Amino acid sequence: MAHQQHWWWVARLGATAILAATTVMFSGAAAWAHSRLEHTNPADGAVLRAPLAEVTLTFNERVHGNFTTVVVTGPGNLSYSQGHVQVIDDVVHQKVYQLRSGAYTVAWRAISADGHPVQGRFAFTMSLPPGQEPTTGPPAATTTAGTRGGPHWWLWGTAAVVVLAALAALVLLPRRRRAAAR
Repeated sequence: MAHQQHWWWVARLGATAILAATTVMFSGAAAWAHSRLEHTNPADGAVLRAPLAEVTLTFNERVHGNFTTVVVTGPGNLSYSQGHVQVIDDVVHQKVYQLRSGAYTVAWRAISADGHPVQGRFAFTMSLPPGQEPTTGPPAATTTAGTRGGPHWWLWGTAAVVVLAALAALVLLPRRRRAAAR
């Protein structure tokens, strides 16, 4: 009888761990984060008709400069980000090479004041008047094809570790109990 109760407890523990891992995998990163993106320049979906020197992201609180990244990807799948981000209080600044007409995506990741990572992306379009197209752009070696595994790679990795630990507990705990009973 005691063995059945122990097995039931282990099964409930495993189910709880799997439920927690599933929640982590399918909940948005913003649910964990304390920082919140409030404003971007340019705004998501904006159509710009004048040159742009930098992209800015404004948060509801201070973010850390360490590990904060902003990648501006444009025509030719090139990265138009120039240099490192600069973080001043709650505003992240990313200088860009001269942007030509076309669609751009900004992928960002920041670390909030309490250490929680937040990330996201937005897009805008450059539509320059004739004669204002830049003659230079980013170096050809700044392609974004090799960027690291997608926006939520760390979230999936954490969830996989939790699920594997739960499964290991389900398998190993009953065996230890049986071995101790002998």
